[in-house]
Amino acid sequence: MAEGKKKQKKSPWWYKLGILVFGAVFCVSAFMAGRDYLAAKKEADAFDSLSKLAADYAEEKAPADLTESAGETTDQEKAAEWAELLKEAAGYAALKNENPDYVGWIRIPDTRIDYPVVDRESDPEYYLHRAFDGSKSFGGTPFLGEASGVDTKCLIIYGHNMKNGSIFGTLDSYKKADYWKEHPIVRFYVDGEPRTYEVFAAVETQVLYEDEDGFRYYRYDGDIPEEEYDELVTWLRGHSDYDTEIVPEYEDQILMLSTCSYHTKNGRFVVAARRVAEP
Repeated sequence: MAEGKKKQKKSPWWYKLGILVFGAVFCVSAFMAGRDYLAAKKEADAFDSLSKLAADYAEEKAPADLTESAGETTDQEKAAEWAELLKEAAGYAALKNENPDYVGWIRIPDTRIDYPVVDRESDPEYYLHRAFDGSKSFGGTPFLGEASGVDTKCLIIYGHNMKNGSIFGTLDSYKKADYWKEHPIVRFYVDGEPRTYEVFAAVETQVLYEDEDGFRYYRYDGDIPEEEYDELVTWLRGHSDYDTEIVPEYEDQILMLSTCSYHTKNGRFVVAARRVAEP
């Protein structure tokens, strides 16, 4: 061995341990990210399949008299739009055959909110972490509040605020007035009927403990009396992120879309809309 050759210095044990730990953490993180991606894709594909099923049914079996129904409107362009809505509604109605808990389809045009709505009266939160077919699903399926019905004076639809933007993950875009101006309309398809709602408030709030003072919007669903209706409208408009200058009256059904919000502990974000007359 040459006398001038230096002996190679060994790395300290803690350095090697650090490399092993880093590698393990990286592998676990990559695995979890891949798992979450595949789960989210599976959920999205399932909803896409339902939407396609409804569209196929609408093309194949929608009533032939839709044009006549739409023809009752005076504006030709509105008549064509109404005919298309009736066609879509006929397709969405067919999904009742896939799940008896299905009550309707919620859609906000030109947004990612485009989902079935379910209601299991015996267990209102059954679909909190279940897919439309009842299988386990982190994102769940939008569902009605406990006292809500599709024809009650006020109804709430709950959905998760998913980080990937699915379900109600984009609902908080309504925090900005410009977004509301671009997306003022909500569609809710029920029993073959297309229903139209206009957004009048967007509120950051929270779920309160029993011993806490404050307004509990989530207790104002169902067939509430006019006094409570007025209380709800006043609170929603008074706490909205902006003034839409829209004031619902008691004959107007109110639809609230509710999701989690991270601005405070037990935070919630609520978009409220009133039903308006169809053509």
